[in-house]
Amino acid sequence: MNSGKHPENHCDAGRRGEDLALEHLQAKSYRLLQRNYRHGRGEIDLIMQDPDGILVFIEVKSARTRDSGAPLGRIDRRKILQLQRLAQRYCRRMDWMDREMRFDAVGVDLPEKGGKAGIEHIEHAFLPDGAGYFPSG
Repeated sequence: MNSGKHPENHCDAGRRGEDLALEHLQAKSYRLLQRNYRHGRGEIDLIMQDPDGILVFIEVKSARTRDSGAPLGRIDRRKILQLQRLAQRYCRRMDWMDREMRFDAVGVDLPEKGGKAGIEHIEHAFLPDGAGYFPSG
């Protein structure tokens, strides 16, 4: 966390956003299975199980300001396809190819010191074929 002496860097802000997203989802009874699953150059931020037992692959995007738009607007087709490939690899490794699953996205507007984060959780954030349906904004 930022001590106040130096501005928070991109990686620290991303980690803080993931922490806030995780807390938010756990408060909704999601169970963490794995965090920051990596293979090659790709990563899935959170792999969780929702309260109904569905396997959920979650992309978290954080923003300190809205200068570059809403956090969720930064998930592009390339990222969606990368997440699909990683999810498929993860399911093969776990022998979970027959599990019901979905892709969610969580946007986090990071708060100033002492402020409250804005969190937007979109279930079924994109379809398995890579078509996105994020709200514009």
